[in-house]
Amino acid sequence: MIRNKKDVRRLESELNHIQKSMNPFSEEYLNQGIKDIWERMKIIEGKEKLKTMPMDVISTLEKGMPINLLVNNGFRTVFDIVNQEPNELMRIDGIGEKSAYPIYEAVLKIKESVYQQAIPRINPDNLSIDDIKLLESIYKKWELLKFIEALTVDFEQLNESIRPDIETIKRQKGFIGSLFQSKSEKEKIKSAFEHLNQEKYKENLDDIKEKLDYILHFSVNKEELIQHFVNENASYYTEIEKVTDSRPVDSHQDLPTEIVEAVNNYILDTKDLDVTLRRYQEFGAKYALYHKRTLLGDEMGLGKTIQGLAMINHLSQNNQKYAMVVCPLSVVTNWKREINQRSKLKTFIFHGNNRDAEFTKWQSNTGVIITTYEQTLRMTFEEEHHLDIMIVDEAHYVKNPEAKRSQSIYKLAGMTEYVLFMSGTPIENRLEEMKQLMSILQPEIAEKLSQELHLLQPNKFKQVVAPVYLRRNRKDVLSELPELEIIPQWMNFGEKEKRYYHQAVMEGKLMAMRRAGWQGGSPETSPKLEKLLDICEVAAENEHKVLVFSFFKDVIKTIQPYLKGRTFEAITGDVPNVRRQEIIDEFTKAQPGSVLISQITAGGVGLNIQAANIVILCEPQWKPSTEEQAISRAYRMGQSRNVIVYRLLTEDSIDVTMLEVLGEKSNLFDLYARESDVASLALNEQEEAEESVKQKVLKLEKERVQRNLEDTLNSSL
Repeated sequence: MIRNKKDVRRLESELNHIQKSMNPFSEEYLNQGIKDIWERMKIIEGKEKLKTMPMDVISTLEKGMPINLLVNNGFRTVFDIVNQEPNELMRIDGIGEKSAYPIYEAVLKIKESVYQQAIPRINPDNLSIDDIKLLESIYKKWELLKFIEALTVDFEQLNESIRPDIETIKRQKGFIGSLFQSKSEKEKIKSAFEHLNQEKYKENLDDIKEKLDYILHFSVNKEELIQHFVNENASYYTEIEKVTDSRPVDSHQDLPTEIVEAVNNYILDTKDLDVTLRRYQEFGAKYALYHKRTLLGDEMGLGKTIQGLAMINHLSQNNQKYAMVVCPLSVVTNWKREINQRSKLKTFIFHGNNRDAEFTKWQSNTGVIITTYEQTLRMTFEEEHHLDIMIVDEAHYVKNPEAKRSQSIYKLAGMTEYVLFMSGTPIENRLEEMKQLMSILQPEIAEKLSQELHLLQPNKFKQVVAPVYLRRNRKDVLSELPELEIIPQWMNFGEKEKRYYHQAVMEGKLMAMRRAGWQGGSPETSPKLEKLLDICEVAAENEHKVLVFSFFKDVIKTIQPYLKGRTFEAITGDVPNVRRQEIIDEFTKAQPGSVLISQITAGGVGLNIQAANIVILCEPQWKPSTEEQAISRAYRMGQSRNVIVYRLLTEDSIDVTMLEVLGEKSNLFDLYARESDVASLALNEQEEAEESVKQKVLKLEKERVQRNLEDTLNSSL
């Protein structure tokens, strides 16, 4: 109850205290806290890098420096010398002013370069105090900003409502002074007291104090914070990137400057898009919109779907509301899910018995119609129908101009202003096939392409394709990506498996040879199965989830009974696409130690399974890209933990011969995936047809087994 001027002064003091307490909780204040911790982490990361740099790195900047003298005096790494002033260096015998100052300047440049490029990585399994503080600061910002905004509005409304009454009451005089105040003035003061004592203002003030108390004492449980980071890893790094203005290595170095500038200046409308784009994703969406008809070849795991969605959303905001996504059946559900979760766009599925009704609803309501390549053959576009943008996912499926599905896509592309072809596996493309796709998008560029240009003038080739082809690799744009370790696990056959294998070799049964290492059927008689269960057991003890891939259904059936209580329905080609996503959702929510088993051909493409950070490959695959795609289900944006891939391999088996024959091809693949921007002609020339490779492996393995049998026979005589 406000009874007198003293009470009013106390209320005014309370309001001023609330306002002062609120001031530090602005977005700028919270951002500064994130920046300060990030800068501290960069310095620590930079120091660690300097500790690994040998002294001779200085020679790359300054030739002829007396590096040996420095080493002989105990300076082993750049870190050892980083704080040495020139006058201190000159105390070393043999180092004078002419050497000391260049050394000092070179070390300064190295230090600054290392610091600028330092990108701290946050490993949830090995968090430092600063890691925790950074995560807390980001989480606090996300959680508190909405409360601060509401509190600010409530406070300003209350202050605006009662401030005039406070000022009026402050004019109240003491007993003697009141004798000289007018009646109207006294009435105003009396009315101000009555107005100020309304119950609603007391309730408003109590509510404001409660919200402020929540903000001032806000905290988050450490375990909950870590789990939130694991689940929302990409969002945390997006926030860091946005707040600190940190940039990954230049991922546009192959693009002409004028294209980069034009794309950067393009204004992307992200209204109603419920996702914060990474810088490279924003660039990709703007690039595709600016050039209108492009091929996005980003490596798997970089979020091509999100870039396509950003493009669709932008056009929808600008009244170009009819979009189509064409993709493999296996990812139809994923596209629908992403669009529904991250935008306000309506989705329609053109597949099955209701496809024509869905098409009609799409044309009437606007939005995104999702379909497969083959289903486009059943679409009938009349003159009055609309199509503003078409996105073709896994576009390498329509590289053959003779195929009906390709022709159908080409026809639709011809009637659409904006077309985006997407393919994360351009390794499958030969130059002519890449040229074919580009001819549908921008034929004038496709006409300029030739093998001579590609081989003899690779830099010019990149410049020519720059307006139609954009490719970024994970290492270029995901500086926070954790480590990837691939561990071969070699073992012998069990006795039963060895007999099974030799018979399969003699009968020339390749498929039987490849899965012979699982024929023991139990951990006691199958070393591969025993090793797999050991890996899963250790993963469970360390609270990691496991992803198991095999080409063969019967291998999956062999494994699954031994993982009861830990695993889920296996993802195979027989599992409907909607159910596949449900299984992944169940796996994501499940306890640590869970195992998801999948056929590599069914779960190796288009699915995001970052919940797992242990991957087991049950046997080698004929195409290196098949294994790369499977690993990329877990090793992609959003993965917070180091990923370990175990390749289960059997000695004296087809596994050895396959790896030897495929070794050169695999090395070419690795080189391509990291360095090249278009399908490598060298790879195409050296790559043998898959059937030919299989026959070569079979022939070599038969010869090897025959030799071993002969040697065994001779040694027993």
